[in-house]
Amino acid sequence: MRELFKRPFVALGAGVVVGALLLLVVPSTWLFRNAPAEAGAMASDGRKWACPMFCTMSDAPGTCPVCGMDMEPVQDHGSKVPLLARQRFMAGMRTEVVKRVPGVHRLRALGHIRHDERLMGHLTAWVSGRLDRLFVNFTGVTVAQDAKVAAIYAPELVSAQEELLTARRARDAATASGKGGEFTRNADLVYAATRRRLLLLGLPEDVVNAIESDGKARDHIEIQANVSGTVLIKHVNTGDYVKTGAKLFTVVDLSRVWAILEVFEEQAGSVFLGQDVEVEVPSLPGDVFKGRVSFVDPVLDTRRRVVRVRVDLPNKNGRLKPGTFVDAHILVALSEDGRVHDPSGPGSSGNVLVVPRSAVLDGGDRKLIYVMTQESDTTPTGTERWPAIYEPREVRTGFRIGDGVVVLTGIDEGDAVVTRGQFLIDSQLQLTGKPSLMIPEAAAAPLDPHAGHRR
Repeated sequence: MRELFKRPFVALGAGVVVGALLLLVVPSTWLFRNAPAEAGAMASDGRKWACPMFCTMSDAPGTCPVCGMDMEPVQDHGSKVPLLARQRFMAGMRTEVVKRVPGVHRLRALGHIRHDERLMGHLTAWVSGRLDRLFVNFTGVTVAQDAKVAAIYAPELVSAQEELLTARRARDAATASGKGGEFTRNADLVYAATRRRLLLLGLPEDVVNAIESDGKARDHIEIQANVSGTVLIKHVNTGDYVKTGAKLFTVVDLSRVWAILEVFEEQAGSVFLGQDVEVEVPSLPGDVFKGRVSFVDPVLDTRRRVVRVRVDLPNKNGRLKPGTFVDAHILVALSEDGRVHDPSGPGSSGNVLVVPRSAVLDGGDRKLIYVMTQESDTTPTGTERWPAIYEPREVRTGFRIGDGVVVLTGIDEGDAVVTRGQFLIDSQLQLTGKPSLMIPEAAAAPLDPHAGHRR
């Protein structure tokens, strides 16, 4: 038998017999599968099929080659996108009604505290002499007006006192002589001149009166402060000889200080005199110091590309230290058209249209906001009668206000704008070849964002 099957024609005949038996026993559907009759119809009825996650589109049903989800039929609604409740839930759709709010833009600027130059002064020597004692001997101490700051030995003051005492005695003698007339008047004039000289040399009137009362000249005269403030610079030491007009101390009144802020070049056009400013200091968390813009530098710093802005701040308790860094917000009031309002100019500030920043899709050259133009409706039994409809609006935006942004054109008060899920709507418009954020003009055919990436 084994020798029989070794012959070729015998083996071939046995194979043919076995194959015929298999065709009779095995069902035809195991070997051949006919294409569904409805598939061709569904592919040729003009409908489009899309992945629920907007991965791709097709002319026939099936599964998405990207994510594996079943393709669903879609209809061409132009630039409008209808979404049922289930679709809105899956996309996490959120909307918010546009409102008008007071237009106040908070322009942030950094800077530092500086003393008010208008409140700075110098304590000087009114006569030449030797400083034998300093009552103010270190910087940072606060000096009150008329307080003693130094004791000076000045030969000019000593001789002026002697002249005053001599003139006073001569006047008294002329008055007692009873001669009167020109003699007495001359004595009075000499006395008045010597007394005025001491006052001009810086001696207070009460000190001059004390010298006349004692009838004796003083070797040392105490220099008093003609202004009050904090000593910034100490120019002299004990024992120094000074000349008339020499600086002894530089003082400044810190009851009012400046905040010098730096505003970037592109923001400088929003700053005007009289705007309110809120200043915060890192060393005083939670405290807000309020002031107003008192000066805007007319010249731009070409090296740093900033404009310096000065803000007057009250500092009665001395908590604001010169040199401290500050973080400030300039309150820029806006008019109803969204432009900056100049407090010193005509007109007034107003309310502006504001939307959440998350509602704006920014493509650089253009910005879009998706608006719900039709709300969905349901029957008493909960069945959805029609879907909500969304469509894009090209807008022009302005300043930021808090968590929102001012919209100048494109939408109206009361519109319901999409604040979450608008990227999925925009993606669907791109897939269907409709105008979208990145494609302003409608495409000739639906786009497949994964074209060229599948194998």
